[in-house]
Amino acid sequence: MELKYLIKKVNKHFNCDITQNKRERELVMARAAYFWLARYTTKKSAKKIGAAVGRDHASVLYGLSNLDNWVRFDDFFRVDFEALKMIVLSSYETKKMTAESLLYKYNTLLIENDILKKEIKNLKK
Repeated sequence: MELKYLIKKVNKHFNCDITQNKRERELVMARAAYFWLARYTTKKSAKKIGAAVGRDHASVLYGLSNLDNWVRFDDFFRVDFEALKMIVLSSYETKKMTAESLLYKYNTLLIENDILKKEIKNLKK
C-alpha cells in the first residue's frame, strides 16, 4: 500500500491535512492514525513514513506510543480510528501463502536467527 494513498484516506476521513506543520490535537491524532496504518500495511521505515508528512522517525514512534492511550480513553477517536482502519484494511489484500512457502520462510528465519546469535556472541568477546 502506498503512503500517498494512506495520507489521502486519513485526510478525507478526519477532514484535515496531516502534512500541515501544526500541533493541534486533531492533527496529531490523525497523524498517529496514519502512522499506525502505514506501519502495519507497508514495509516502509519510520523515517520514510514520517518524511511523507514532514515529520521525523521520532514523531512516528511517539505517535504510535500515544495511539494506544487515545484509543483506550477517547471514545470519539476510537470510533473514528476503528472506522478508518476498517476502510483501509478492507482494501488491503493479504498475501496468501502455501504451507510449503510458510515452512520455507520459517526455516529461513530460524537460520537468520542462529547467525545473528553467533554474531552477537562474537561481538561480546
